Parts: sequence; C-alpha cells; structure tokens
Amino acid sequence: MEAVLVSLGLAIIAFMVWKLIQARQYNGFIDWLNVEVKPQVLETIEQKLIESRCELTPNNETHIKATKTYYGAYPIRIFEAALAREIIPVEWLNDSKHKRFAAHMMAAQGQYRAKRE
Repeated sequence: MEAVLVSLGLAIIAFMVWKLIQARQYNGFIDWLNVEVKPQVLETIEQKLIESRCELTPNNETHIKATKTYYGAYPIRIFEAALAREIIPVEWLNDSKHKRFAAHMMAAQGQYRAKRE
C-alpha cells in the first residue's frame, strides 16, 4: 500500500513539474512578444499611419499614440498585428511549440483581440 501511495505522489509531483515547465515556456513566449516583437509592431504601425495621412485621417501624434497604446496593451494584439504585418512569418508559427502557445494565448486573451471590421 505504501508503495502505491509513494508512486502516486511521485507521479503527481512529476506532472506538476511538467506543467511548471510548460508555464515557464509560455511566459517566455509572452515576454518575447513584449520585448522583441512589440517595438517592431509599433514602429510599423506608426510608419503606416504617417504614410496614410490625409484630410480625412490626419493621423497626428495623438492618433498615433492612441493606436500604439491600443495595440501594445495586450500580447494577443501584438501577436495578431505582427502576423498581419508579416513581422512573424507563418512558417515560424507552424512550429508545433509556437502554435500551441499562440492557441493558448488566443483562448486565454480572446476577449482582448483587436476588433475586425
């Protein structure tokens, strides 16, 4: 009986360690989005807004700041904008680890996704 309890305890500990490793990898993915991808996305968005200035859409500094704040607020928005602007290539996403992290992020932060028209 004791051997069964010890085995069960070790199995539970091993499972929790495995989940902790997965969580750390996911957090590393989110940190990578915020540290490396976010500045590239915001720079690309700013350039697009500056290039598309006209009387109808003046895209002054206030517009640019608001847009950068909107897209930079959540990792899911950064991720979607990076995919749309091809900062993150689709081939990279097809790596199973990255696809799993992206799917988890979309499920966890789905309510914060950028609204599509």
